[in-house]
Amino acid sequence: MIFTIFTNAILGLKLGQKIEEFEKADIQVKTIRLKENNLPKEDISFPTFEYQELIETDWEDSDLKNILESKFFFVFYQFKGESLILRKVKFWNMPHSDILEAKNVWEAMVKTVSNGEIVKEVTEKGVRKTYFPKKTKNRVSHVRPHARNSADTYDLPVADKLTGLTEYTKHCFWLNASYVKDEIYLK
Repeated sequence: MIFTIFTNAILGLKLGQKIEEFEKADIQVKTIRLKENNLPKEDISFPTFEYQELIETDWEDSDLKNILESKFFFVFYQFKGESLILRKVKFWNMPHSDILEAKNVWEAMVKTVSNGEIVKEVTEKGVRKTYFPKKTKNRVSHVRPHARNSADTYDLPVADKLTGLTEYTKHCFWLNASYVKDEIYLK
């Protein structure tokens, strides 16, 4: 929250106020906290997707493609000891080749959901391991939960083959923190 307040102050805005020009130009503002090694503290999340909509929409009309083709305004902060330092502000567009890499993650999700192959295994503690694309499998993006809790779900278009579930925890696409460091912050 404090980072959002600082970013708004940099932009001359009150909390919750939007920049009309940024909205008209479809510019996404992202505030990033960096660890001492310049790696963002967190991956960057995008809005959750509904599973049914995911499989019914082609790539050209997908929310992910539209987001990735947007212009971004990044504001990077870093703690140095107890002090918070503004390190960099940057306008950025994702290169087309990287959008195509993220498309692979989107296509894997469509296939997984369409085939009803969501859960790979359920551990003894009840943790569900999925077939969703992991951070280690793609340089740009991955998929993981983005829900308040396990009861925060969307309907599945095809029941999961292993568990029979007809709804599943909300998930979203994420930009990998390592990608943000290497391809945005350090360039």
